[in-house]
Amino acid sequence: MVFVFDLDGTLLKKDYTISTETIEFLKSLEKCGHKIVFASGRMLVSVRKVINKFFQKEYPIIAYNGGMLHLPNKGVAYEKSIDFDNASKIISFLREENVHRQVYVDDKLYGEEDNDEIKSYAKHADVDYYIVDDLVKLIYKKTPTKILSIAHSEKINTLKDKIKKLNLNVDAFKSMDIFLDIVPKNVSKGKALKFLLKKLEINEKLVVFGDNHNDISMFKIADISIAVENAVAELKREADYIAPSNDQNGVFFILNNLFSDLIIC
Repeated sequence: MVFVFDLDGTLLKKDYTISTETIEFLKSLEKCGHKIVFASGRMLVSVRKVINKFFQKEYPIIAYNGGMLHLPNKGVAYEKSIDFDNASKIISFLREENVHRQVYVDDKLYGEEDNDEIKSYAKHADVDYYIVDDLVKLIYKKTPTKILSIAHSEKINTLKDKIKKLNLNVDAFKSMDIFLDIVPKNVSKGKALKFLLKKLEINEKLVVFGDNHNDISMFKIADISIAVENAVAELKREADYIAPSNDQNGVFFILNNLFSDLIIC
């Protein structure tokens, strides 16, 4: 079987740790021949830090909400970016809305204001950040994998609706309550996961764990989908099972109750 885990709000607790029981269970699954995949809205460098910290090895990683796929010992196998015309329009729109905006180029984080939002995000993701005078000038040479806006929840919902009405070649969705992710059109965790399974010629049952809107595309292709209790309502409606929350060790609860036979080998 293939087990796919979202990180923030799902596998990771609020203090950004993973329980020892969960770590050992995942290692046992792999030892018995099952496959582990991590799928996040985070930057690739950020996901790799998390995985290395808790597992000390490489796994297939879907980063940037499906904008990038990284394979162990092979590097980046799949990458999409927002074209300059659409990216520059999004940046200009976010400026007009007077909200924080940041872009990701070559797996690095850039902003044009050294504010609390980018400082908080960089701390959350455990990455460095770089400040430039003009994000549009920055992306002229190399287009961004993703653009992110940070604002309060109601503002994020409004921005999402407004971007949809702009009819640009992008998709926008929430990855956390205060994060609006803007990615190339038709990029999603689900599409990247399909690409991964096809590339590695995997045809096994698919089990997916998640908590937010950006996990819906994976739930739609999963054989078994599990939302944690703290998940958004839209994802819960797509789920086969509801686990306890991420802080209540929900992932381990489901693994132990539904899949304990898989670690006997």
